[in-house]
Amino acid sequence: MAPDGSATGGVRLEPTGDLWAGVGQGIASSPGWMVVGTVLVIGVLFVVAKYIYPGHKELLETRERNARELKERELDIREREAENDRERIKANAALAENMRGLKESNDSIAREFVAQSTGIEESKARSRAMGEDVGHIRSTTDHTAEQVEDIHRHLFREGTD
Repeated sequence: MAPDGSATGGVRLEPTGDLWAGVGQGIASSPGWMVVGTVLVIGVLFVVAKYIYPGHKELLETRERNARELKERELDIREREAENDRERIKANAALAENMRGLKESNDSIAREFVAQSTGIEESKARSRAMGEDVGHIRSTTDHTAEQVEDIHRHLFREGTD
């Protein structure tokens, strides 16, 4: 590296008149097909540099922009999916809590049913016992009524005879 910071050591690389004179002599001494080919190559390079390269560059920029937008959309979709997953988890937790409450309620109802069934069975047993008592009372009452009739018959018949 040169002391002035340039790679050429301070020598300026500008075309001189001798260069252009040499180019002119080279073109003049070349065959015609070479000049036409060179002009054609220069023309193609000009068209590429002027029209195709900027279009290609724009196409590459468009592709990069589309790729960025696609990545952003994918991130948005993933964020929405994550949010949906969070909401689904909350809904499932709420549903599980409701189901737990429903199970507890069903268990409580089942316990009440068992208690009431037991109470009904006890009531049936008491009713049977009371029915037996009523039957016993009725038979005793019927027997007492017969005895009263017998006494009444004996008293009134014996007393009138």
